Amino acid sequence: MSAMNRKIEIQVGVTMLVAIAVLLWGIAWLSNYAKAHVQRVWHVSFAQIGGLAEGNEARVNGVRKGAVRSLRLADDRVIVDVALSKDIGLTKDCRVAVRDVGLMGDKVIAVDYRSSGSPWSARDTIPGVYEKGLPEVMAEVGQATGAVAAISAQLDSLAATMSRGGGLAATVENFKRTSLELQQAVTENRAALRTTLENFSATSETAKSLVVDREAQLSGAMDHFVSAAENLDRLSGRLDSLRSEIQVTAGKLNRGEGTLGKLVNDDRLYADLNASVRDLKALIGDVKANPRKYFKFSVF
Repeated sequence: MSAMNRKIEIQVGVTMLVAIAVLLWGIAWLSNYAKAHVQRVWHVSFAQIGGLAEGNEARVNGVRKGAVRSLRLADDRVIVDVALSKDIGLTKDCRVAVRDVGLMGDKVIAVDYRSSGSPWSARDTIPGVYEKGLPEVMAEVGQATGAVAAISAQLDSLAATMSRGGGLAATVENFKRTSLELQQAVTENRAALRTTLENFSATSETAKSLVVDREAQLSGAMDHFVSAAENLDRLSGRLDSLRSEIQVTAGKLNRGEGTLGKLVNDDRLYADLNASVRDLKALIGDVKANPRKYFKFSVF
């Protein structure tokens, strides 16, 4: 009887364990099913996430609206799957960042929501921004403090080097002496400097008066200069035209065109003209020698 009761207790216990396991699995399945139907997963790309983990909160303008679903590496970027309520639709004007909350450096996904802009789809990968938190800022401050300490040590070393052997004191003394000498020189030559400045001012006034009094003449001279330049341009154009005409005429002469060209280039014409001149000279000489041969005079 006791063995029978023992077996029944074991069966009841096993049944209860199975029932509890089924119940837990059902609750988990219903939870995932509910989340899948009331949330939308967005893919956000970050250069780094600074300790962000799965399950961290996702806040929209400071209000908790989801959580980090998963993290994975893609080349040199980190892809974060963020589950947000389905009533949140991200646009390209929205800003998604990894942000610190609290002094302990807890990370959340912070969405600066804007309803304007073209919408992202669930298949898009949204570019995210990593905001430096207090730990990062303190680390940078520590690095800056180290750099300042190094500079301070270098300045101390420089000051010690310059002070060694009285070099720094001698330099200061020389500078002081030079300053006094410069002050003395200015004091001694103050009158000369004032006179020089007055002369310069008078010269400037004289030049100004000359320009003002001769403004009309200067304007006329500039007008004449402009007119002369224009006339010179016209003369240059005419000379260019004359040069072209002379080149054309010379070409015609070289090619034997026209009367003058033929006269210049035709040797036979030149010989005939020369013979005619000789005959004319002979005729004139004969007329002078024998005028009666050509002219008859009768008184009655």
